[in-house]
Amino acid sequence: MRRWMKVVFAAAVLPLLAAGPVWAQDDDLEDYERTANNYGLGLGVGLVDPEGEVEPYLSVGFRIRLGGHGRTYEDLERGGMQAFIEPELGYWEHDSGNNDLLVGVNLLGVTALRRVSYSWGVGAGIHFVDFARLDPVTQTTLSGSDELIGLNAQLGLDVPVSDSLALFGVSRFDIVEGSTDDIQEKVYLGLRFGF
Repeated sequence: MRRWMKVVFAAAVLPLLAAGPVWAQDDDLEDYERTANNYGLGLGVGLVDPEGEVEPYLSVGFRIRLGGHGRTYEDLERGGMQAFIEPELGYWEHDSGNNDLLVGVNLLGVTALRRVSYSWGVGAGIHFVDFARLDPVTQTTLSGSDELIGLNAQLGLDVPVSDSLALFGVSRFDIVEGSTDDIQEKVYLGLRFGF
């Protein structure tokens, strides 16, 4: 991962960690006996590094808990990891005409602590790519579109603001088969609405 990605992720995660105690609910046990959210809609914005250039990245994901419905936060703190499946959409565009629309699904493990939740996971998806490249021989611009298969690995952090809202940060990389740059590094922040 390039140095700028590490700096951006650190700059994003440190404020989230510091914010946890500020937004934390009261420490009474009954506050943690509420039912945990089974679904979450995450809206994120960040940066992607395709082909050595940094571009804005937009992301939408819908988390669905696998099992454990009706569990409380206290149960989750004692019970370790929760599993989620997360269909997602992602998009970035370059002014040269290159863009990538990702339609994918992730399998995530989430460890809920009192003030923060950590997640890690893997996923797969299809990248609908439009490209414009300069042909080195003819010096003409070639353009077209393609559907490429991609795999990803990711780490994330959620800090609850309320029972149904959390700030999140994700660092991930996508390996995209057949693209000019096989690895897309991504860092993004956003809001997750739980219900």
